[in-house]
Amino acid sequence: MKNLYVLVILAVFLAACAGTPPIEPTRLTANEPAPGTDEPAEVAAPAKNPQELIERAIEFAMEAQKHDLYDADETEALYQKAIEELTEAIEIDPNSLDEYMVIAYILRARITFASVSDVTFVEENFSGIVYNSIEGEPSEEQIKAFDSAMADLGEALRINPEDAETFTRRGRVKAENGDMEGAIADFNKAIEINPEFPRAYNGRGNVHVINDDLDSAIADFSEAIRLNPEYEEAFHNRGHAYALKGDIDRAIADFTQAINFDPEFIIAYNNRGLAYSAKRDFARAVADFDKAIELDPDYISAYHNRGNAHLARGDFDKAIEDFNVVKEVNPNLAPVYNSLGVAYSRKGDRNNAIANFNMAIQIDPSFVAAYNNRGAEHGDAGDLRRAIADFEAALRLDPNNATARENLIVARRP
Repeated sequence: MKNLYVLVILAVFLAACAGTPPIEPTRLTANEPAPGTDEPAEVAAPAKNPQELIERAIEFAMEAQKHDLYDADETEALYQKAIEELTEAIEIDPNSLDEYMVIAYILRARITFASVSDVTFVEENFSGIVYNSIEGEPSEEQIKAFDSAMADLGEALRINPEDAETFTRRGRVKAENGDMEGAIADFNKAIEINPEFPRAYNGRGNVHVINDDLDSAIADFSEAIRLNPEYEEAFHNRGHAYALKGDIDRAIADFTQAINFDPEFIIAYNNRGLAYSAKRDFARAVADFDKAIELDPDYISAYHNRGNAHLARGDFDKAIEDFNVVKEVNPNLAPVYNSLGVAYSRKGDRNNAIANFNMAIQIDPSFVAAYNNRGAEHGDAGDLRRAIADFEAALRLDPNNATARENLIVARRP
């Protein structure tokens, strides 16, 4: 449940409930006759106060955040307790129109959504700076969580249909669930309600990035920054959009500004490192990946990216060390085996190079670069038959791959 940023804290809860009188349950006094009978009535259990249940849920959620980075089981247990308290509060009066119930629905939606989503900021993958979202078809668990979160946010909007924050939250859930059109509609509605709500512009900007409308994305992130000049996430996300446009200097400037506002912004260090790598400034890139790893020793992307920077600098042993860290954590990543193969190849260790290219292809039979790299190793070893087979396989997968085509021409020369 990493990267859950529960926006509702106890102070907000108390402020939202200010002026709302607590519910006073009707009670029977012990030994008082029940209506219509001479028999003493049993003492009724005091009715639970929804506000108290919500307050306790917030305390569980805040405690869970303290455990988030080092105790996954305890974190999960605390969030589950929070959901149980919220569910009980909602079940007391599911049709309530009281404002404090908005908190219950929103908090339950955020916890549920975060259980299947690790996307708080724009993220990267091993091939460069891209937007991170759930890949492939969502699992049954993800579908159930999305549906539950959507239902809760819908209930929150039933109580307060003019809440820009809730429309923004729902827009994010829709975006992650692949409903980009619906997400844009919710972000637009949030902006219509509150034209000065920076998070709505930031959310809409992220959807524009997914839709490859980078100019619109940059405009939205810039508006979010205008409204909140210290909005580190918007700086980071605008940097990401600039990087995708190829404007690496502006990307670095925005990542740097994000880090200035949040010196522990791990992903910003990692993505700035990727940007420095794109400029072939590998010393600064390694320094940024070092910082990301210092802040989160389990951040595997930074190890792989640092390994690639070491590889580019010719420090093959350090590169192999980093790639092996990634491999130990996740042995099913084809790109890391390809990177290991390249590192061993440059060290002159052909056997280990081919073995790693083999693993990359076994994991991902459509990995064009691994076929091309393995073909090059076979060609250097004089095994032209295998080299040609690999280059042809690469071209079947990517007929426009210039490197594989050039290698095939060379291998076929008499």
